[in-house]
Amino acid sequence: MRYKRWAGPAVLLLLCATAQAADDVWMTDFDAARKRAEELQRPMLIHFGADWCGPCRQMERNVLHTARVKEQISSSVVAVVVNVDKQPKLAARFGVTSLPTDLFIEPDGKRLMQSTGYRPASEYASSVARASTRYHDLLASRRPEEPKTPIAAVPQNDEEAPKAKVTSESRTEPVLDGFCPVALLKQRRWIKGSPQFTTEHRGQIYHLSSDEALESFDEDPERFAPRFLGCDPIIVWQTDRAVPGSTRFGAFYDDELYLFVSDENRKTFKENPDRYIRTRVVLDVDQIESVIR
Repeated sequence: MRYKRWAGPAVLLLLCATAQAADDVWMTDFDAARKRAEELQRPMLIHFGADWCGPCRQMERNVLHTARVKEQISSSVVAVVVNVDKQPKLAARFGVTSLPTDLFIEPDGKRLMQSTGYRPASEYASSVARASTRYHDLLASRRPEEPKTPIAAVPQNDEEAPKAKVTSESRTEPVLDGFCPVALLKQRRWIKGSPQFTTEHRGQIYHLSSDEALESFDEDPERFAPRFLGCDPIIVWQTDRAVPGSTRFGAFYDDELYLFVSDENRKTFKENPDRYIRTRVVLDVDQIESVIR
């Protein structure tokens, strides 16, 4: 398989990442790392690299073994380094096509976060801490809640993004307020879809404007669906909350659609979009909060 390199020239020298991975925080045996993660109830960090990858060598030299990164890893995750040339099946299993790639997963394999390209030590350590927090928040959310005595609801004074758990009823509402995602991408026009042409993707309902549009969407839904399940990437990046964006504040970047809760967030995104999308947070539809606009 051919891999993309994110930055820096290729070098034809042997990468010492695998050799140095005997580091006390970096394991080289994936199965052993997964077993340890299960025992410690921690997420896994998988760092994919290769001997010929210049940015991988830079991360090996300047990031992976720094005191700050090692300290964060030792306290919160189980880390394993994977050389894609020596373990191609493992790279293929996780769909790795760009190097370096850092993937955070739960011990059972569910994805938490993914990022590609070189990142400085401070940013890398922060992403490790964030993945750990996200994992333990997910574990807490899965525990059955104790019955509580109902109390009177108190209105929230947070007009932009009030927090509330989504209900099964609200999930039946179409994404994009019922507008056709195919028309939006191909024509850059807000055309209302029809319940006659309905499909589902990742637990969300979409209305398309025609049978042809429906067929196009079903052939490649990821091409047309908004990123982050339609949630505001600024809020996801800042708080790990999944708050739906609005069709009033949309933007395309590299032909991918992003929705925001406000024009301010949209402008913030446009200033440095890669900052907010380089680390892909894996969201589930059950994590999306309902918002009353």
